[in-house]
Amino acid sequence: MKAFPRESPSRKRITAMTLLLAGLLAAPPGCAKKPKEQKAAPPPERLYQMAIEKMAKGHYYAARTLLQQILPRIPPEDRDLLPRVQLAIADSYFNDKGALNYGEALNGYRNFLTYFPNHEKADHAQFMVGMSLFRQVLAPDRDQAQTLKAIAEFRKVETGYPGSPYVEQARRQIDLCLDLLADHERLIGWFYQRRKVWPAAVDRYTAILDRYPNYHHMNQVLFDLGWCNLNLGNRLSGEAYFGQLWHNDPDGKLSAKARGILEKYDRDQKERRRKESGG
Repeated sequence: MKAFPRESPSRKRITAMTLLLAGLLAAPPGCAKKPKEQKAAPPPERLYQMAIEKMAKGHYYAARTLLQQILPRIPPEDRDLLPRVQLAIADSYFNDKGALNYGEALNGYRNFLTYFPNHEKADHAQFMVGMSLFRQVLAPDRDQAQTLKAIAEFRKVETGYPGSPYVEQARRQIDLCLDLLADHERLIGWFYQRRKVWPAAVDRYTAILDRYPNYHHMNQVLFDLGWCNLNLGNRLSGEAYFGQLWHNDPDGKLSAKARGILEKYDRDQKERRRKESGG
């Protein structure tokens, strides 16, 4: 059999390239791949509307991501879209909840008020400063410094924006804050009362009467004040506090209990005097 000469590697490469080139030239024009065209990003206003729609559905992180993409594309002198975007970012943090998010929201609302103090939404931002602080307050048995800060910010709503619809909401939040402060005082008073440190307990409870007259547990405070004063031997004061309780809630359980305590106190005092007189 006749042997054929072996084709060299370089010759093989040249042949393959020739065939590939011929195939490309023979292919119809439509088969050639066109480079992908890059889509243009939606305008900032459209992205803003998309973000607001996501927030309405509770997708706060996704909304915030869109809003943060808009910021670099808005000129600093923009007085329309820029404040709306900044306020929406703060709202997205607040609605996302959690201590860290409330802190970010607080910074966002304060920045908004710094740069846009006369904006039509400034009253909303001021109210939300108070709410961001209020959501971070501690339990009544802990330090209440944050509660005091929240009250101060809610009061700015009334003083800075007296015609705002947020004024009434701010007042209600102030009442909730004052209740927290009163709860704090009552817990301290109860701490002393359990240990029979009656004067200290009376001081704490009296402070509640003076500072927080609308406290929602006021009947309990009146009952405890009456009880502590009786233990100090101050019957007139004890009866006076019980009398306020009877006036507020004549048929309540605490009122009935107070009557029983005062009657027992009087019986015990009568028996003690009888024994002292040798009768």
